[in-house]
Amino acid sequence: MNNALEKNSSAVRKRIEGHVFDDEEGEEYEGSEFNGFGDYFRRKKIKLQNLDADMRAASDKPPIFKGVVAHVNGYTQPPLQVLHRDIVQHGGGFLQYLDSKTMATHIITATLTPKKAIEFSRYRIVKPAWVVDSIKAGKLLPWSDYRVLGESPSQKVLKFDSDRGLTQSSPTARRGYKEQTENSFYTSQIKAEAQRNIATQLTEKSPLSNRWQNDRSGELLQSTEETRASAPDERYATGNAGDEELKDEPMDLEDQLVPLSTGPTDLSKIPPKNMTSEEHNAWLLSDPKIRKSSTANPDFLKQFYSESRLHHLSTWKANLKSSMQRLAAEKGLSNRKVKSRPGSRKYIMHVDFDSFFCTVSLKSHPEYLDKPSVVAHSTGAGSEIASCNYVARKYGVKNGMWMKRALELCPDLKVLPYDFPAYEEVSRQFYDAILGLGGIVQSVSVDEALVDATDVVFAAAESHGIGVEEGSIWREQQKVDEIALALRNKIKENTDCAVSVGIGANILQAKVALRKAKPDGQFQLRPEQVMEVIGDLKVEELPGVAYSIGGKLEELGVKLVKDLRDTPKDRLVTLLGPKTSDKLHDYARGIDRTEVGEQPPRKSVSAEVNWGIRFINQTEAEEFVYNLSKELEKRLVNEQVKGKHLTVKIMRRALDAPLDPVKHLGHGKCDSFNKSAAFGVATHDYEIIGKEAVSILRSFRFSPGDLRGIGVQMTKLEPIKLNPLAVEGSQRKIAFAPFVEPVPSKQQSRTELTDVPEERNGLPDNPITPQKFRVGQDDKKATAHINVSSTQFLLPSSPDPAVLAELPSDIRTRLMAQRPKTAATELQMETPKPRPQSPVLADFLSSQVDLEVFNALPDDMKAEVLALYGRNPTGPLPRGSPDRPEAARARKPATPTKPSGSRNTLDQISRRRDAQEGVIQTNFRKPVPIAEAQPEQIEELDPEFLAELPEDVRREVIADHRRRLLALQSGLEMPVLRNNQSGNPLPGGQKMIQFPMLPPVISFSGSITSTSEIKDMVDAWHAQTRKAGPHKRDVDVLERYLVKVIKEEMDLTKAVALIKWLGVVVDQDGVDSRGRRAWKLAVSGIKAAMQAAVEERGLAPLQI
Repeated sequence: MNNALEKNSSAVRKRIEGHVFDDEEGEEYEGSEFNGFGDYFRRKKIKLQNLDADMRAASDKPPIFKGVVAHVNGYTQPPLQVLHRDIVQHGGGFLQYLDSKTMATHIITATLTPKKAIEFSRYRIVKPAWVVDSIKAGKLLPWSDYRVLGESPSQKVLKFDSDRGLTQSSPTARRGYKEQTENSFYTSQIKAEAQRNIATQLTEKSPLSNRWQNDRSGELLQSTEETRASAPDERYATGNAGDEELKDEPMDLEDQLVPLSTGPTDLSKIPPKNMTSEEHNAWLLSDPKIRKSSTANPDFLKQFYSESRLHHLSTWKANLKSSMQRLAAEKGLSNRKVKSRPGSRKYIMHVDFDSFFCTVSLKSHPEYLDKPSVVAHSTGAGSEIASCNYVARKYGVKNGMWMKRALELCPDLKVLPYDFPAYEEVSRQFYDAILGLGGIVQSVSVDEALVDATDVVFAAAESHGIGVEEGSIWREQQKVDEIALALRNKIKENTDCAVSVGIGANILQAKVALRKAKPDGQFQLRPEQVMEVIGDLKVEELPGVAYSIGGKLEELGVKLVKDLRDTPKDRLVTLLGPKTSDKLHDYARGIDRTEVGEQPPRKSVSAEVNWGIRFINQTEAEEFVYNLSKELEKRLVNEQVKGKHLTVKIMRRALDAPLDPVKHLGHGKCDSFNKSAAFGVATHDYEIIGKEAVSILRSFRFSPGDLRGIGVQMTKLEPIKLNPLAVEGSQRKIAFAPFVEPVPSKQQSRTELTDVPEERNGLPDNPITPQKFRVGQDDKKATAHINVSSTQFLLPSSPDPAVLAELPSDIRTRLMAQRPKTAATELQMETPKPRPQSPVLADFLSSQVDLEVFNALPDDMKAEVLALYGRNPTGPLPRGSPDRPEAARARKPATPTKPSGSRNTLDQISRRRDAQEGVIQTNFRKPVPIAEAQPEQIEELDPEFLAELPEDVRREVIADHRRRLLALQSGLEMPVLRNNQSGNPLPGGQKMIQFPMLPPVISFSGSITSTSEIKDMVDAWHAQTRKAGPHKRDVDVLERYLVKVIKEEMDLTKAVALIKWLGVVVDQDGVDSRGRRAWKLAVSGIKAAMQAAVEERGLAPLQI
C-alpha cells in the first residue's frame, strides 16, 4: 500500500481515536452562516463523530476493529446501518463521507463497477462478510481473504501465514450479487422466516378449535386444508365429491371439522431443504390432488375457466354488451345517444344489486338470511371472500378479505358456494327489467347499470326540461322517484333480490346518490344538495381516485372534496397532470361530462392464468403457452375479431419469495414482465400466436420452475369478414387492370423533351408498359395509310409541340395543308433546296448550324462536328420518317416575318365561338426552317451564361429553348410553357416543395452578425460611456439595427436577447449616477421603437 494511504489513514485514525464528546455545547451545534455549505458539512461530520464516540464509549464489546477506519460504498448485506454500528461498537472508526480514498483503511462493498474497480484497485476493498465473520470469530480476520478486487483466478499470489510463512494461493474469481445472495444477511433471515411460516401452517388451527375441543375432548382439529389442497381458494375448484356437497349445502365450519392426528407423519410433508424450483414443483406435484389442480392436468385450462369466478366476471361483461343489443333489438329500443339541448336538465339512474352473489346464493338457503354469510370457494384460511351480506359487514367482514381474517372477526360465518347458473339468470332478468324501462342503458357490470331516463321523465311529467315552468322541476323530480320505485319493485318481483337506485343530474351525482341509497333504497341528489353532499366526501371516494392520487393530494393538505375546491388548479396540474386535474376540478363541483351511452369498441382480447402454474421443465411451459394460445383463438373467434399485436405477460417468482406462497398454488410475490410482437397481417390462428409467444418466453430465459403466471393478449383488433366470398386476411392486394396485348409504340423522339401534363381519361391506373423502340425496327404506324383529307383534326387548345414533331412528315404536311388560305396570308412556293443526307440529322445538331454548310463539309470535318455535339458518326442513326414529295418539303423565301402576325378578324371570331363550345382548331402556318430563323426571333444560348446557372435552372432554360424551336418547326403557334418540368420526376409521384427564401441577415457595424459579438460590443460601449451616458447617435444606430432585425431579418429572438442583455448590463451598474439614468432612458427608447416595429408587423407586443 502506498505511503499516501498509510499517512492519511493514520492521521484520520488518530483523530477519530482522540475525539472526545462531552456535551452539545460545542461550536458544531451553533448555527451556520448563510451560504456556508463548507462550514455546514464540517459541522455535520463532527456531529457524526460525536455519535460514534458516544456509542464507542458505551459499548462493552471487544475492540477487534481498533485501528480500522472503514467506509461503506453502495448496496451491502448487511446494510450500512448494521455495519456502521458493529464496527463502532467493536472499537473501529467509521466515515460516512469519503473525501479522499486514502482517508479510510478499508472500503467495504459488495461489488464495484468496472470504472470503480480501476479507481479502487490500489486500496483495501473488502466484502461485508469480513466484518460479520470477524465478529463471529472474535478477532480481526485477514482482509485479503475477503478482497473484492482479486487478481485473475489463474494467477497465484503470495500469502503470508504466521504459522507456515509465505505460501501460494489461487484467488477465486469475483462474485456478483447473484453469487453472494445465497449466504447473505437478508437470505438467511428470509429462510428462517420461511421455516417458521411452514411450521406455523402445519400446526395452525381454526378459530373454532377451542370450542370444538371442549365439545369433543381427546380429538384434534383438522381445518379444511384438504379442501384447500384440492381446489383454488380464489378462482378454481376441482370437481371432486367434496365440491359436489358444497354446492348442495352451505359450509358450516363445525360440521366440516374432522379429527386429524398430528404426529411424525406430518413432518414428511415438509419439503427438503436447498431444493431448486423445478425440484420443489416435482415434489409438490407428486400429490395426486395437487397435480389435478395444477397445470400438470391436461384439462387444467378447461376446468380452470369453467369454475373461475374472476373469469366469469371478466367475460360476463364482454358478453353482456351483445346480449343487451339483442334484447334491445327484440323490444324495438334504440341505444343511440341523443344529443341533449343546451340548458336542459338530466336524470341519470345508477341501479345496483345489494351483495349480488351472496343475495342470489341465499335464495337457495333462506334460513341464513339473517345470519352473517359469505360466498367463497372453500373455508380454507387462504380462501378469498367474493361477496358478503350486510349482516356480515356489521362484524367488519368485507369483500376480498381472506377467510382467515373473516373467521377471526366473525366465528359464526356461513360460507356459501358459487351458483353461476343462478347468477346468470338473475342478471338476465335484471337487464330485461331495465331495458323495459326505456331510455339509454349502459352496462357497468353483471349486477350494475346506468340508465339515462331523461326522455322517460320528461314524457311522464309533460315537461321540456328547459327553463322553470310552473311546477315543472317538482313534477320531474317526483316522476323520476316514481320510475325508480317501480323499477325496484319490478326487479324485486322478478328476481326476489333487492336493488338500490341513485338518481342525479350526471353519472357522478348518481354514483354518490347510490351510496346514500344502499341498502335496498333509493336517493335522489337534488341540485341544491350537490355541493354539500359531494364536499363532505373523501377524495378517495371519488370515481377514479385511487390511494396513489389520494396520497399526493394529502401532501397538499387535501383530504375532503371541499378542500379540493380551495386548491389552485395550477398546483393540481403540476401534481397530477392536466387531464386528472381537470377531472378532479369538475368532480369537486359536481360536474361530470361523461355521457351515458354505448360502450366503446373492444380494444383487446386476452387469456391469462396466474393460479396453479407449476412447471417442472421448459417443455411443459411451452406446451401450456400453446394451449393458452388455443384459448385465445377461441375467444377471438367468439368476438369475430383478429389482431396484429401480441403481448405476452409473465409473472416470475420474486427472488426473495418462498417457493410455497400463503395462498395454495397461488402466485405469491412476483415480478411481472411484458414483451410484445407485431404481426404483418392480422390473425387469430393459435399456431402463429403460439409460435411467437413461445419465442418470447424463451427470450426471457426464465427458470420454468419460477413461472407463476402466463398471459397472452391480442390488440389492434380487426373484424373478421363474414362474407364467405371475401378474401381472407387483411393484407391489401394490388388491383391489376385486365391484361391487354400491348400495341406497338410509335417511333420514339430523337430529342429528349420535357414532359407536358396531359389528361388521362379512361386510362387504367396500372397500364401495361409500352414496348420500347429498337434501332432498325420498322415502324408500322409510320408507313400506314391515313385518310386525312376528310378529317377536321380538331386538337386541344394547348397541344404539345413535341407530339407534332414526332408525327410522320407526310401527315404533318397534310395537316398544315388543311389550313384555310386567304389572299393576305397565301405564300408562294419556290423550288426546294437540296435535302440533307440524313432526314433526322438536324435533330442532332444545334439550332444555329446551317445544314447546307454542314453538307458541304468534308467527311472528316463532319465527324468532328458530330463529335463536338456528342454524336457518334459511325453509329447507326435512328430511323427517320418515310420519304415525302419534294413539294411537301419546299421552303418559303427567307422573308422576315413575326410569329405573332396579323390574323383575320372573322377567323378570330370563329375560334372564340368554337372555344366556347369546347372545340378549338389548331392554327397552322408554313414551317420556317430553323437555319433561317431570325436572331430576334430565337436568340442564341450563351454557353458561358449557361455554365453559371444552377443545374435545375440550366435544364429549364435549355428545355424552354428547345420547346420554342419545336413550336417554330411544327408551324404551331402556342405560348411557351412556364412550368418547371425539365427535371427528372420524383419517385412515387412526389412533389417538390418550394420554400421561400430566408430573410437577409442584418449586419451591425460592418460585417458583424453574431449575437455574441454584438453583446461584446454592447459591453465595451457601456464600459466606455458608463459615467457620461451614451451618445444619441450611437443609440439611434442600435435602435435602427434592432428595428431592422425585427422587420427585415424577422428574428424576434435575436432582438429580444440583445435588448435584454443591454438591460442587464445597465442594471448591474449599481451606482446611481447621471450616466446610469441616461442609459436607462436610452434603453426605454429602444424598447419603444421595437414595440412599434412589432406592431407594424401585426404581432403581439414583446415581453421586454
